[in-house]
Amino acid sequence: MLKIVKNPEFTARVKVQVPTENGVIEESFVGRFRTISISDAEKFNGFATEEVSNWLRRILIGWEGIKDEDGKDVPFSDEAREQLIDIPFIRNAIGAAYNAAMMGAKRGN
Repeated sequence: MLKIVKNPEFTARVKVQVPTENGVIEESFVGRFRTISISDAEKFNGFATEEVSNWLRRILIGWEGIKDEDGKDVPFSDEAREQLIDIPFIRNAIGAAYNAAMMGAKRGN
């Protein structure tokens, strides 16, 4: 049986390729996402930086496993989300995790 939920939410591991002096390392966190309808998604221009930022603001609604430079947990807030989506390699990872979940990709791949 299929149950239709207007705005389902889900969690997914966000794998971030963090640049270092010696290449990249993979770090991750668990993102909490809100799905958006196709008609809503079509309103965002995926080639315009500000539109991608708007899309990320809409879909990313929480997280676990993010720490600051001192090792303290970073609670979710609009301000903290803005900091994350301003970092290119993190914003790319957030979008990739959401899209993989929407396409039904197996976690861990």
